[in-house]
Amino acid sequence: MKTAVLAVLHESDDKRMYHKIIRSLRNAGYSVVYICPPAPLHQNKPGRWTDPMGVEFIHTLPASGLFSRLLATFRLIRTARPVDADVLIAPEPESWVAALALKILARGKKQVVFDMHEYVAGQFAQYFPRFLRNAVERLTRLIMRFMARFTSLIILTRESFDGEWAGLPVPRITVINTTHLQPPTAEKAPELTGLGADAEIILHQGVFSAKRGAYQLLDAVARLAPRHPMLRCVVLGRYVSADEQRFRDTIREMGLEQHMVLIPEVPFSRVPSFIAGARVGLILFQPGIRNHVLAMPHKLFDYMREGCPVIAPDFAVEVARIVRESNCGLLVDVSRPEAIADAIDTLLRDPALAAELGHNGRLAVERRYHWEYDERVLLEGFSRYLATSGKTT
Repeated sequence: MKTAVLAVLHESDDKRMYHKIIRSLRNAGYSVVYICPPAPLHQNKPGRWTDPMGVEFIHTLPASGLFSRLLATFRLIRTARPVDADVLIAPEPESWVAALALKILARGKKQVVFDMHEYVAGQFAQYFPRFLRNAVERLTRLIMRFMARFTSLIILTRESFDGEWAGLPVPRITVINTTHLQPPTAEKAPELTGLGADAEIILHQGVFSAKRGAYQLLDAVARLAPRHPMLRCVVLGRYVSADEQRFRDTIREMGLEQHMVLIPEVPFSRVPSFIAGARVGLILFQPGIRNHVLAMPHKLFDYMREGCPVIAPDFAVEVARIVRESNCGLLVDVSRPEAIADAIDTLLRDPALAAELGHNGRLAVERRYHWEYDERVLLEGFSRYLATSGKTT
């Protein structure tokens, strides 16, 4: 069964689409083509190439902004049509539209899978004036429910998304953003060891922005610095909003240059070595955004796997449930810098508590929250709900 993953925004090195879903399908014997924008580490690759696993990549132009994303949808249809895949997997609303259009062009002879890992209706509404957002969100939900009627399978990244599809006959499975099960990483990243043996390292890994707590974190670090002169807050990953220069200027204005360590993206394989050197892992999604309320970030399970205690939002339904049930960290009001600072201070001053919470997180990963479990759910869902014509290699 030839499978094509269509993406407008998700890049060729995407953590969920490539490193988890595509690699799992390929290991199970599926033929997979990934049509997507190139990741930074793949910029020098040709437009069409194949990786050592046999996954074929077809690079498309990156898209940003609403109009650009709409144009990318039509380019995706044109690029994907000659591939002639049996199954089309879409991780975004635009690529979902493209997949359904390809199904229509093929007179219904293709199966469409929608991988829902964001609250799409709320995100789309943000492109419109505030007074229109509620109406746009409701209309988007209605359109998506209509599209679901022509979809073979919906993959959810969290149980809380299931209500969006209540009453519809479309099959649904939940495949959350867990991490691959492996022993805790022993070797720390050299970038961290270079900060000194006495450094008290806290870590935010993944894309960062004001909506993800950038300025609350700076205020928290400023509060902590007098008590913890060796505090080093490492921000690992891209700053993704337009105020990056303002963020860097604010660090200088607050005199936090020695306490804030900004490191660009590194290969996913290196991320565990950064977590291994950290005493606290941060998740700082800010309130007021529906997608943050329902968040299920990769970083939560990355921290847990490495035995790193987490500080996370108390309002984030899925994250808070897992942290409470696993007893792997502290839940706080992340909109308040003093709450973030107090939680960090607690974990830095009480190594025994931090070790206990980190150990609990590791146990929870070993028992349930690992990709090998979710991979089985994914493959069983494909086998059960998609008509197969035999896997091809």
